[in-house]
Amino acid sequence: MKNIILIVLLSFMFGSVAYTKDAISKDITVYKNPECGCCNKWIKYLKENNYNVTEKNTRNVLAVKKRLGVPEKVAACHTAVIDGYVIEGHATNRDIKRLLLFRPDVKGIAVPGMPIGSPGMEQGNTKEKYNVLTFDKDGKTEVFVKH
Repeated sequence: MKNIILIVLLSFMFGSVAYTKDAISKDITVYKNPECGCCNKWIKYLKENNYNVTEKNTRNVLAVKKRLGVPEKVAACHTAVIDGYVIEGHATNRDIKRLLLFRPDVKGIAVPGMPIGSPGMEQGNTKEKYNVLTFDKDGKTEVFVKH
């Protein structure tokens, strides 16, 4: 009897983990300038990590950032939306998954600027240190991940 209970508990635990993993959204919309090479590289990176990418080319990415509540101080090249969160700039797959898994009470995450070595900004083995920031509706930021 104890073995049956243990098996049921373990099945529930591992089933819950699998469900959570499968429940993380892979549908992402990316707003970008149509001529931007690093944006296209980031989209390629997302697709290589099994995201379903909808590209929205616009010549006024700043208006999109403003509409979505991206603070100017964290602005980057492109802006994306996934499962209600805003992703600003060259975030990694791991950073996006962490955001969607833990679901903090923020508007989104941002990689300000265009750090060398971030997805879409690769230049050989060169990698700059950078922070991924969360931002809320009031523009308050905090460090989410350090790279």
